[in-house]
Amino acid sequence: MSKVFIVVLVAIAVVVLAVTVPSFFKARQTRAVCACINSLRIIDAAKNEWMLEYHKTTNDMPTWDDLRPYCWSNRIPVCPDGGIYTLGRVGQLPVCSLGDKEPSHKL
Repeated sequence: MSKVFIVVLVAIAVVVLAVTVPSFFKARQTRAVCACINSLRIIDAAKNEWMLEYHKTTNDMPTWDDLRPYCWSNRIPVCPDGGIYTLGRVGQLPVCSLGDKEPSHKL
């Protein structure tokens, strides 16, 4: 093999890596945002179920222990990027602490 051929192969490999690596990071970020939004939906649904079952109003505020039975496998959802969820009142949407981050972690 000539040196020119090897240089061309290395150049092609560098170009391929330069194109594909950013897409892997973008896919991971998109997956994390979608998982966070799904967790917020689960929390909101759990709050509404708790309200209906215990005859609460939209101004009542549940605790995490109140919502645990309405979550999948009795586990409280967590943000994959390390955000912290705030429940709020039943009539309010739950909020992730990364809600102002771009792309947004909010309903």
